[in-house]
Amino acid sequence: MRITSGDNVEIWARVSSGRPPGVLRPGDVPRPESVDEVAAWAGSEDFRRTVLIAAPILWVALPLAALGFLIQQAIADPTGQGWNTSFFGESVDVWPSWFLWLVWIAVSLWLLGAVGVLLLRTSAWRALDAENARIFAHGRAHSVHRMSVDHDDGEAGWATYVALDHRLDDRRAARIHEAFERWLAGSGTPPSGSAPISSEALFGPQAKGGYFFLHLPVSQAAGETTEHQWVLITDPPGSAGPLDPGDDAPEVIVTPVPVPKRLRRIRARLRRKAERRRAP
Repeated sequence: MRITSGDNVEIWARVSSGRPPGVLRPGDVPRPESVDEVAAWAGSEDFRRTVLIAAPILWVALPLAALGFLIQQAIADPTGQGWNTSFFGESVDVWPSWFLWLVWIAVSLWLLGAVGVLLLRTSAWRALDAENARIFAHGRAHSVHRMSVDHDDGEAGWATYVALDHRLDDRRAARIHEAFERWLAGSGTPPSGSAPISSEALFGPQAKGGYFFLHLPVSQAAGETTEHQWVLITDPPGSAGPLDPGDDAPEVIVTPVPVPKRLRRIRARLRRKAERRRAP
């Protein structure tokens, strides 16, 4: 259930009755050309491929290498006498006779655990394919705008942002932006939390189309400015619109659109890849 406080209702009423300053909105609304491009956009700002694929493969390769070493030792030294010699050639007689079996068991368990993690991460990677397809079908481009109130947790400070749906007309976009500005000015400091806060949840359904970001999900978020001009925002499946961050419900999916230079490189690479696939 969405709950709109009386103060926020008053903010929206004042903004609607006045003439808020205009908002400079970028042109050339970005639209992904394929699901693969959505995946590239999402992966351009995080390490999902490393976390979900590269790192688990590395952790499988390590016990495999250890297992290969044990097999090689079993063939070259079937009695296990070599295990009684340290790296410096000194004799080590304190190890019990079952030590070699313990090494085999430890490496086997390590390998089983690493394979299990790889299977789980691969399953999560496949789930991202479905998520990327939903973003491609339902993601809406929102322009990114720096707010006048920064966040300061006492140790560090960073800029805050508002995202505005590109389908909004200029007047409504300006009203939503101004409403967020007054809301932040009245609250003193931005609220804590990483989930985006929708203008609809704060000011009511008549203010639908904006989101406040305490942490913009891009690498340049901390600082005075960000080069990113756009994000794609996708509502959770089955939702009729943006959800109140206080509800126990899935959050919206925020996909940063790469900066123009990187976007051109991604698009050119994917187009070359598509041409190679079509080539006989």
